[in-house]
Amino acid sequence: MSFFTEVTARRIATFQLPRTLATSAPRAAFSSGVTLRKNPVEAAKDTLKTVDRAVSDKLVDGIDIGTNVASKIKGTAEDVANSDAASKAAELRGEAVGKASEVAGKAKGTAEEWTGKAKGAASEAAGKAQGTASEVAGRSKGTASNLAGQAKGAADTAAGKTKGAADTAAGKAKGAADQAQRNL
Repeated sequence: MSFFTEVTARRIATFQLPRTLATSAPRAAFSSGVTLRKNPVEAAKDTLKTVDRAVSDKLVDGIDIGTNVASKIKGTAEDVANSDAASKAAELRGEAVGKASEVAGKAKGTAEEWTGKAKGAASEAAGKAQGTASEVAGRSKGTASNLAGQAKGAADTAAGKTKGAADTAAGKAKGAADQAQRNL
Protein backbone atom coordinates (compact mmCIF):
# COMPACT_ATOMS: atom_id res chain seq x y z
CA MET A 1 0.00 0.00 0.00
CA SER A 2 1.38 3.38 -0.95
CA PHE A 3 1.96 6.21 1.45
CA PHE A 4 -0.82 8.28 -0.11
CA THR A 5 -3.35 5.46 0.29
CA GLU A 6 -2.36 4.86 3.92
CA VAL A 7 -2.65 8.54 4.82
CA THR A 8 -6.04 8.83 3.10
CA ALA A 9 -7.34 5.70 4.83
CA ARG A 10 -6.24 7.01 8.25
CA ARG A 11 -7.86 10.39 7.66
CA ILE A 12 -11.15 8.82 6.61
CA ALA A 13 -11.11 6.45 9.59
CA THR A 14 -10.57 9.31 12.05
CA PHE A 15 -12.97 11.75 10.36
CA GLN A 16 -15.47 13.27 12.75
CA LEU A 17 -18.71 14.97 11.77
CA PRO A 18 -19.16 18.56 12.85
CA ARG A 19 -21.47 18.88 15.84
CA THR A 20 -24.17 20.67 13.80
CA LEU A 21 -24.40 17.78 11.33
CA ALA A 22 -24.37 15.13 14.02
CA THR A 23 -27.23 16.73 15.96
CA SER A 24 -29.38 17.77 13.01
CA ALA A 25 -30.53 14.23 12.20
CA PRO A 26 -34.09 13.54 13.38
CA ARG A 27 -33.97 11.05 16.19
CA ALA A 28 -37.71 10.48 16.64
CA ALA A 29 -37.85 8.33 13.50
CA PHE A 30 -35.81 5.62 15.23
CA SER A 31 -37.57 5.64 18.59
CA SER A 32 -39.95 2.97 19.80
CA GLY A 33 -41.30 4.94 22.73
CA VAL A 34 -44.96 4.74 23.72
CA THR A 35 -45.66 8.29 22.54
CA LEU A 36 -44.58 7.49 18.96
CA ARG A 37 -46.65 4.34 18.52
CA LYS A 38 -49.89 4.80 16.63
CA ASN A 39 -53.02 2.74 16.76
CA PRO A 40 -54.69 1.63 13.51
CA VAL A 41 -57.17 4.51 13.53
CA GLU A 42 -54.41 7.13 13.84
CA ALA A 43 -52.41 5.42 11.10
CA ALA A 44 -55.47 5.43 8.82
CA LYS A 45 -56.06 9.12 9.58
CA ASP A 46 -52.45 9.96 8.74
CA THR A 47 -52.70 8.01 5.48
CA LEU A 48 -55.90 9.80 4.53
CA LYS A 49 -54.37 13.17 5.39
CA THR A 50 -51.37 12.41 3.18
CA VAL A 51 -53.57 11.35 0.27
CA ASP A 52 -55.84 14.37 0.73
CA ARG A 53 -52.84 16.68 0.72
CA ALA A 54 -51.46 15.11 -2.48
CA VAL A 55 -54.84 15.41 -4.22
CA SER A 56 -55.24 19.03 -3.08
CA ASP A 57 -51.77 19.90 -4.38
CA LYS A 58 -52.52 18.39 -7.78
CA LEU A 59 -55.87 20.18 -7.97
CA VAL A 60 -54.23 23.51 -7.13
CA ASP A 61 -51.59 22.86 -9.81
CA GLY A 62 -54.36 22.16 -12.35
CA ILE A 63 -56.23 25.32 -11.39
CA ASP A 64 -53.02 27.38 -11.65
CA ILE A 65 -52.31 25.97 -15.11
CA GLY A 66 -55.87 26.73 -16.20
CA THR A 67 -55.60 30.30 -14.88
CA ASN A 68 -52.28 30.86 -16.67
CA VAL A 69 -53.63 29.51 -19.93
CA ALA A 70 -56.78 31.62 -19.61
CA SER A 71 -54.75 34.78 -19.01
CA LYS A 72 -52.48 34.00 -21.98
CA ILE A 73 -55.49 33.35 -24.16
CA LYS A 74 -57.13 36.56 -23.00
CA GLY A 75 -53.94 38.51 -23.78
CA THR A 76 -53.70 36.87 -27.20
CA ALA A 77 -57.35 37.58 -27.89
CA GLU A 78 -56.88 41.26 -26.97
CA ASP A 79 -53.83 41.50 -29.27
CA VAL A 80 -55.76 39.87 -32.09
CA ALA A 81 -58.80 42.12 -31.53
CA ASN A 82 -56.57 45.16 -31.96
CA SER A 83 -55.18 43.93 -35.30
CA ASP A 84 -56.68 44.80 -38.66
CA ALA A 85 -57.34 41.24 -39.80
CA ALA A 86 -60.82 40.42 -38.46
CA SER A 87 -60.87 36.96 -40.01
CA LYS A 88 -57.51 36.13 -38.53
CA ALA A 89 -58.82 37.27 -35.14
CA ALA A 90 -61.86 35.04 -35.39
CA GLU A 91 -59.67 32.08 -36.33
CA LEU A 92 -57.23 32.68 -33.47
CA ARG A 93 -60.09 33.24 -31.03
CA GLY A 94 -61.55 29.88 -32.03
CA GLU A 95 -58.18 28.20 -31.56
CA ALA A 96 -57.78 29.87 -28.18
CA VAL A 97 -61.20 28.73 -27.04
CA GLY A 98 -60.42 25.20 -28.24
CA LYS A 99 -57.06 25.17 -26.47
CA ALA A 100 -58.66 26.52 -23.28
CA SER A 101 -61.31 23.79 -23.41
CA GLU A 102 -58.62 21.16 -23.96
CA VAL A 103 -56.53 22.37 -21.00
CA ALA A 104 -59.61 22.59 -18.79
CA GLY A 105 -60.54 19.02 -19.78
CA LYS A 106 -57.05 17.79 -18.93
CA ALA A 107 -57.15 19.54 -15.56
CA LYS A 108 -60.58 18.07 -14.82
CA GLY A 109 -59.38 14.59 -15.84
CA THR A 110 -56.33 14.87 -13.59
CA ALA A 111 -58.49 16.03 -10.69
CA GLU A 112 -60.90 13.11 -11.17
CA GLU A 113 -58.00 10.68 -11.41
CA TRP A 114 -56.50 11.88 -8.12
CA THR A 115 -59.91 11.87 -6.48
CA GLY A 116 -60.31 8.23 -7.49
CA LYS A 117 -56.86 7.38 -6.14
CA ALA A 118 -57.68 9.13 -2.86
CA LYS A 119 -60.93 7.22 -2.51
CA GLY A 120 -59.11 3.95 -3.22
CA ALA A 121 -56.44 4.70 -0.64
CA ALA A 122 -59.09 5.70 1.90
CA SER A 123 -61.00 2.46 1.32
CA GLU A 124 -57.82 0.44 1.65
CA ALA A 125 -56.84 2.20 4.88
CA ALA A 126 -60.35 1.73 6.29
CA GLY A 127 -60.22 -1.97 5.41
CA LYS A 128 -56.88 -2.39 7.13
CA ALA A 129 -58.12 -0.56 10.22
CA GLN A 130 -61.27 -2.71 10.32
CA GLY A 131 -59.21 -5.88 9.90
CA THR A 132 -56.89 -4.90 12.72
CA ALA A 133 -59.84 -4.01 14.95
CA SER A 134 -61.47 -7.38 14.22
CA GLU A 135 -58.22 -9.17 14.98
CA VAL A 136 -57.84 -7.36 18.32
CA ALA A 137 -61.49 -8.10 19.18
CA GLY A 138 -60.96 -11.78 18.38
CA ARG A 139 -57.88 -11.96 20.57
CA SER A 140 -59.73 -10.24 23.42
CA LYS A 141 -62.65 -12.65 23.10
CA GLY A 142 -60.28 -15.64 23.12
CA THR A 143 -58.48 -14.35 26.20
CA ALA A 144 -61.80 -13.72 27.97
CA SER A 145 -62.97 -17.26 27.18
CA ASN A 146 -59.69 -18.69 28.42
CA LEU A 147 -59.92 -16.74 31.68
CA ALA A 148 -63.57 -17.76 32.15
CA GLY A 149 -62.57 -21.42 31.70
CA GLN A 150 -59.79 -21.06 34.25
CA ALA A 151 -62.17 -19.40 36.72
CA LYS A 152 -64.74 -22.17 36.26
CA GLY A 153 -62.06 -24.81 36.74
CA ALA A 154 -60.88 -23.15 39.95
CA ALA A 155 -64.50 -22.90 41.22
CA ASP A 156 -65.15 -26.59 40.43
CA THR A 157 -61.92 -27.57 42.22
CA ALA A 158 -62.88 -25.53 45.28
CA ALA A 159 -66.39 -27.05 45.28
CA GLY A 160 -64.92 -30.56 45.06
CA LYS A 161 -62.53 -29.91 47.93
CA THR A 162 -65.35 -28.46 50.03
CA LYS A 163 -67.61 -31.45 49.35
CA GLY A 164 -64.74 -33.83 50.12
CA ALA A 165 -64.04 -32.07 53.41
CA ALA A 166 -67.77 -32.10 54.28
CA ASP A 167 -68.04 -35.84 53.51
CA THR A 168 -64.93 -36.52 55.59
CA ALA A 169 -66.32 -34.51 58.49
CA ALA A 170 -69.72 -36.30 58.20
CA GLY A 171 -67.96 -39.68 58.16
CA LYS A 172 -65.93 -38.79 61.25
CA ALA A 173 -69.04 -37.54 63.02
CA LYS A 174 -70.95 -40.73 62.16
CA GLY A 175 -68.00 -42.84 63.27
CA ALA A 176 -67.81 -40.92 66.54
CA ALA A 177 -71.57 -41.33 67.06
CA ASP A 178 -71.38 -45.07 66.38
CA GLN A 179 -68.43 -45.35 68.77
CA ALA A 180 -70.28 -43.40 71.43
CA GLN A 181 -73.33 -45.68 71.06
CA ARG A 182 -71.23 -48.79 71.42
CA ASN A 183 -69.63 -47.45 74.56
CA LEU A 184 -73.00 -46.98 76.19
